Amino acid sequence: MSSTGPAAVLEAAELCSVAGDHADAAHLLAEALITGPSDPDLLRALAAAQFAIGWDGCALALLAEAHRVAPDDEAVITDRNIALRDHGRFVQALAVLGTAPRRLLRANTYTAMNLPTLAVDTHPAGLRSHWERTGGLLQFRRRRREEERVLAGLVEAAGPPARAAVDMCALLTRIVNGTAQDRDALAACGAATAHLDGGRRAEAATVLADALRRDSTHPLLLRRAALVAERLGRKEPALALYRRLAADPSPIEVLVRQCTLLIEMGRLPEAVRFADSLPVETAGARALRRVVARAYHAAGLPAAACGAFDADDRQRRLWWQTGGPLPAVRRRLRRRDEEAIAAWAALSVEEVLGPLASVPASELMVAAAHAADALHRAERAEERAGRDAAIDVLAAGGQDPQIVKELAVQLFLADREDETLARLDDLAASHPDDIDVVDGRVAALTWLDRPRAVVELLEAAAPAIRATPLVREREAAFFAYYRLRVLALDAIGPAPTTPQWSRGRRRALWWRTGGPLWMVRQRMRDTDRAALAAWRRGVAPLLSTLDAVVPAADPAARSVVDGHALDVETVTLWWQRANAVVRAVAGVAAAVAASPVLGAIAGSEFEGAVAAGAVYLTAHLLLFPAARADDRRAVITRAAPLIAGFALAGTALYRGQDGPQAFAGAMLVAVAAVGAARLAAAAGCRLVAAWAMRRFQRRAPRAVALTETLAMLDELRRVGRRNDLRWRRFWVERLERIAYAVEHDLPASFGLVDPDTHRQLTDGGRGAARAVRQLKFLVAAPASADAWRRVEEVLRHNAGALATGELGRLRRAAAVAVPAPVRRSRRTVATEALRVAVFAGLPLAAVYLAQPWLSFSETVHDWAKVIGLAWALLYLLLHLDPTLREKLGTVLAVLGQGQPPSEERPEALARFRDSARSAAP
Repeated sequence: MSSTGPAAVLEAAELCSVAGDHADAAHLLAEALITGPSDPDLLRALAAAQFAIGWDGCALALLAEAHRVAPDDEAVITDRNIALRDHGRFVQALAVLGTAPRRLLRANTYTAMNLPTLAVDTHPAGLRSHWERTGGLLQFRRRRREEERVLAGLVEAAGPPARAAVDMCALLTRIVNGTAQDRDALAACGAATAHLDGGRRAEAATVLADALRRDSTHPLLLRRAALVAERLGRKEPALALYRRLAADPSPIEVLVRQCTLLIEMGRLPEAVRFADSLPVETAGARALRRVVARAYHAAGLPAAACGAFDADDRQRRLWWQTGGPLPAVRRRLRRRDEEAIAAWAALSVEEVLGPLASVPASELMVAAAHAADALHRAERAEERAGRDAAIDVLAAGGQDPQIVKELAVQLFLADREDETLARLDDLAASHPDDIDVVDGRVAALTWLDRPRAVVELLEAAAPAIRATPLVREREAAFFAYYRLRVLALDAIGPAPTTPQWSRGRRRALWWRTGGPLWMVRQRMRDTDRAALAAWRRGVAPLLSTLDAVVPAADPAARSVVDGHALDVETVTLWWQRANAVVRAVAGVAAAVAASPVLGAIAGSEFEGAVAAGAVYLTAHLLLFPAARADDRRAVITRAAPLIAGFALAGTALYRGQDGPQAFAGAMLVAVAAVGAARLAAAAGCRLVAAWAMRRFQRRAPRAVALTETLAMLDELRRVGRRNDLRWRRFWVERLERIAYAVEHDLPASFGLVDPDTHRQLTDGGRGAARAVRQLKFLVAAPASADAWRRVEEVLRHNAGALATGELGRLRRAAAVAVPAPVRRSRRTVATEALRVAVFAGLPLAAVYLAQPWLSFSETVHDWAKVIGLAWALLYLLLHLDPTLREKLGTVLAVLGQGQPPSEERPEALARFRDSARSAAP
């Protein structure tokens, strides 16, 4: 017996374990225990071998038996305590320690239970880091009573320890009989690891697939297959393989891996639900609380993440970023996070997996091997022959989701966004909540300039999917691309939970949207949302008209209208904000300039500064609606009279007076000056904005012409408007804008071309413009209903040509022959010249003739001369070019494209009525 005693068996088993033959070691130990007494050392060694093989349930039972045989053996107690806490059985782990101090084991158990204060109190010398994190010298920060209540609740929920009856003979016999099975599993896992380390991913998956065909329930095979699937980027199959381990006790590490996979899949609510659905003592484990905090952190919920776990350095920073010692701030953030969590709809893991939950493990690994092989061949093909060869290999790889997603990536990099979108749309039918699919579709639609589809896709996505960092980053990029920077900032999320790669972009967006001025940001947020809603509401009738005119219009044709309309909306919004800033700066500058003057009159610089502030507020409150230069009528009828009234009243009070009356008069004059400065700045900014919008729209003449054409077709459908001369005037202006875009901007958009092509483009543009301008008379003075039908027919034809890009189909008109000018006699020319000279110089001559009798002051005389000279110049220009008035009207109409319509214009009145009708109950 000496050669086969416990010591010899232990030595032989140790040699086998060192060589990696854990199955043979377990076989030796089990046979020794069957034939001999229950030795605690043999039981411990056998339990270690079973843990290495993956049979955790058997290992825990063996440790329980060893503890029964040797209840006071410190090695047994230590091993069992560590094993139980690694498997989330913390109450049993504490019960194993008994009443003896065993401070380090007890403190480590409390640490694993996420009870750091109890851990520090148990063994303060060995847990210095926990002592600092739980408050250090600040005893009031330690949550001792709270943790004691949690511990008491766990012990009460677990109940008295029940010793499960285990048939050790049957257990040991099963271990001996399963040696071949375990040996095969160890060999397969070793071979898979070797293949994986050598970069042979497909071979690793194939080896495990063959082993799982022979034994689909071995826990070691399932764990290793799940790890290999993770390494191959197959998250859902890896999660399905982990779920097959539910029949055998799994360590917390396996549970953490499942939560992590759910987070990486974008299933943030499911990750939280899975962790919370575990037994209470297991769900409270430190490792699981950390991964739950990670899920909240990934969803952009800093207060929830801080409340889930706060025992490491990152969570301590999060504590400071969510209010620190200010509980009111944290409560407000927590309420906001709770509202977001309430909108989540969490599924069970089985519902997430769907059909994969019932697919055999071997087939999952076969699919993984096939996908890994296809990806490897595509990678090699790209190295040899370029990206197109890789695309061909992936296209022939089947419909595996991983292959399709990689194919979509390669197509996107090859600037084939349409094909990318088609592949991802097909994949989205079966995987609608795959974050990679959502991200790829948003990216492709953004590059294809289809903003409406992007917005609809984001709105249709589940809130939890939209909250993932990947989708949030893509959404932020989309809104930033279209200059909606506050919406982009909101998409990125709070600063504490912003990923590392987005912090620079978030910081830039934060400063560009007001920085610490949160009121400015809120105002910009409201205007961004209003612009987005206005775009969606305003383009909808144009798209419906396009569908009616061109039934076979593809998404690219729709994007010409949709993308350009959103660009115009956001650029107009930007200039409106610039106008507000320029007005404010001009007003402040005028108030600052008035401050020393008011101070000199009041006799105190402080009183002058206070008076300047009052002046600015008065001008802002009284003149703000009229001093924005949005409407010329408002400027003439409201702003100018108000400013003139303040100036005259102030002058009357100031002249010849001293004391308070003079000071009041000076303030009234200052109010007028501030109002005039704001008005002048706003007018100048609007002129610059009109010029900039014109240049902006000249870069997209096709979109401008198509949008104007569709808008007119939509307006012509309302027959009652045809008899309104205001609408006819507006339609004439719209036709001129269409003609201008077709005649000038569209040919110029092709850049430098050869002379022959340039001539053809120019002649074609002129012919198309003439055809459009011929409609102006039919709109202004139609003779019958046929005139309107002809207008609609030409516009429909042109809309179809512009939408499809077939510009050669635009309706054209031949040039009208101009008769030769009639030669006039010299006498007629001299008479006409004399008449022009007399009427042009009559006002100026009247000023000089009336001066001796009326005795104008010097100022009035100078202004009268200026007016006379201006009249002479204008009269002369009108005589030299009789069409000058029409040209000026055309220029004003063209410049008015980028400006919001005034209240007088019929389309503005129509939109106002539609808005009021939609808002009515």
